[in-house]
Amino acid sequence: MIAFRAARRRLQLATLMLAGCVAGCAGIPEEAYRLPPSSPGVREAQTRTFEVPDEASILQVAVALMQDMEYNFDTIEYELGILSGSKVVDADSMAQQTGLIIADIVLVTLSVVTGTSLGGGAYAGADDEISLRITLVVLPSLENEGQYTARITIQSELIDKMGRVKKVRMIENPVVFQEIFENLSKALFLEGVKQ
Repeated sequence: MIAFRAARRRLQLATLMLAGCVAGCAGIPEEAYRLPPSSPGVREAQTRTFEVPDEASILQVAVALMQDMEYNFDTIEYELGILSGSKVVDADSMAQQTGLIIADIVLVTLSVVTGTSLGGGAYAGADDEISLRITLVVLPSLENEGQYTARITIQSELIDKMGRVKKVRMIENPVVFQEIFENLSKALFLEGVKQ
């Protein structure tokens, strides 16, 4: 009996190793290498060029701007020209919460009537938070001396009440970036930084 279990365990291990090799040999789908058609337009919306003395001028003003936008800083690297911050906002609307509470009441009632458990309830699967991460990278312009190119990217994570990430996406709305860059330009002007 012990020999049978050992042979069975070796067979299971060999099967898992073979499955791992086959999965590891699977190629990356060709469409993964293709950029979506919106990529150049999005990159253009995310990027602005400023005529300032150095990267630090933009980064210092951006720190104040991001604080006004209620972001907490994850990374500030003046030498590298990188600024990264994040914030968490509530994703639930009152209508969603009310509907989920009603759904929970129905589920509990059905559970009592049928005598079976119907899971953790509707409210447990509700969207709870959206985590936003904003990153600003400032580099010297390759085209013109004395100009610096700033690029902003924003990532959104939808997190449920159990702390699980349900959806991750990049913010691509050009209006969002236009507003941020307008505020950055105004702040640079008010700080007296030559643009």
